[in-house]
Amino acid sequence: MTPDIFENSYRLLNKYSQKTQKPKHYGTDDLLYAAEVHMLDTIGTHGEITTTFLAQLLGVTKGAVSQTTAKLLDKGLIEKQTSPEKKTAVCIRLSEKGQLVFDYHRNMHRNAQEKVQKLIDTLSPESLAAVQGIIDALDEMLDEM
Repeated sequence: MTPDIFENSYRLLNKYSQKTQKPKHYGTDDLLYAAEVHMLDTIGTHGEITTTFLAQLLGVTKGAVSQTTAKLLDKGLIEKQTSPEKKTAVCIRLSEKGQLVFDYHRNMHRNAQEKVQKLIDTLSPESLAAVQGIIDALDEMLDEM
């Protein structure tokens, strides 16, 4: 019996959606939602960053950035200061604690990518193209929903 790739993919997407709705620990005592961790990841990747640029990178409103950064500031994961170049701009950077979350999250992704890469390395070019075709079809299907 062959696996139902469509049903398994649907289950995987649902599982991912449910997992990202629940907060979890990322190397500190703080419970963090996926959106918070991804914001920390973006800040950590870019170093010091303005709220406007952060909103652009994440594809969210400045209001959403403001709400999330307020939570991250309360948890001691980021630091804010007025930009020395433009007094109306606010710059954000990771605190030491925020750097711990950033490093934990990056390591988590690295481990997952290494596991998947080992499987990818076993595929022939034709099989890899077929898998990529399935992913592309699912991506297109989600765009049409």
